[in-house]
Amino acid sequence: MEPVTATFLIPDWINEGLKTKAYERVGGVIRDFRTKQIVAMLRETVPSLTQASTILSQFGSAASILNLGVSVIGFVVVIKRLGEIEKRLKIVQEDVNKLNLKFNLSVYANFRAALDLARDAFTMTQSENRVNMANLAINRFLEAQHTYTGYFDIALEEDIQVADEYLSSIFLTYVARVNCYLELKEVSTACLCLQEGTEFLNKCVNKYFDKVFSYLDNEEQEKFYKNYPLLLSASYITVNGVITGIFGYLGYCRKPLLIASPVLHSNLLEEVLLWVTSKKEEERVLDNALEKLEAIIETNRRFQSYETEIQAISQLGISFHDWLKLTPSTEIKPDGAELMYIIPSKPLELQPSI
Repeated sequence: MEPVTATFLIPDWINEGLKTKAYERVGGVIRDFRTKQIVAMLRETVPSLTQASTILSQFGSAASILNLGVSVIGFVVVIKRLGEIEKRLKIVQEDVNKLNLKFNLSVYANFRAALDLARDAFTMTQSENRVNMANLAINRFLEAQHTYTGYFDIALEEDIQVADEYLSSIFLTYVARVNCYLELKEVSTACLCLQEGTEFLNKCVNKYFDKVFSYLDNEEQEKFYKNYPLLLSASYITVNGVITGIFGYLGYCRKPLLIASPVLHSNLLEEVLLWVTSKKEEERVLDNALEKLEAIIETNRRFQSYETEIQAISQLGISFHDWLKLTPSTEIKPDGAELMYIIPSKPLELQPSI
């Protein structure tokens, strides 16, 4: 029996499981809500796609800087995403300069140069040259990560509304490092990098959430909470991964709640995002801030699911390069098909950080 089956058509049993909430989507994986076993993994058929309109929109999707799987966000895609961030930052550059922040776009040129190095490294035939150039790129990715972290902290401190762009840039530095490790066949190191990134980026996301809410005056906060009472604040996550309060609970919820974190109780978060999306059509309240929060939630969850994907590859005994080549053996890709479903022969028991 083949370890996995690839298909462009979502099986009825998965579709039904998602509708009944027996299954949940967490980033690029679909898992059993109760046991957390992985029943399928998602992959965009077009790597540049950031938001599919099929299963993702049906089950609470938001735009994201990241793709669903680390296997389809290679160096070329990261370069494209970086260019999109640069364009947005240039638009607000004048406003940022008014706040006396040393806004230096050259750091993006350095990161882009590192991506070019990494991309070129893995076209080389001499293994020593590949390793040397890849390590040089990794060092520059680490430097970029620290630079963007500093910019992110300053942006939050100065109330500059570009913090989400710097946070997105930090996500990309981790993805670039992981890609280098995978290309070097250092799967264990890639997993360690993802674990480190998950812990660090969760803290950044927590700070971002808290700061976004602090921008609002009392009247705006009450209006926000009334319309979106279940939008969670990650600042309540304890060391046990449990939220002991709801940021938006100001008497608008019918009862106090004690729930698992968005990472562990992702089915609830799917419901929150679906509910928020429907509310946006009824009353356009703080749309820009809400869209940014949704995008950060989705980006964080996609990043966290990368670890699951790498663990699945290892458990299935498939090399990373063979994993990249997976495609349905007998199906012809239907017009408009945006996703491919990779289904293991039996549900996978994994121990990811999410």
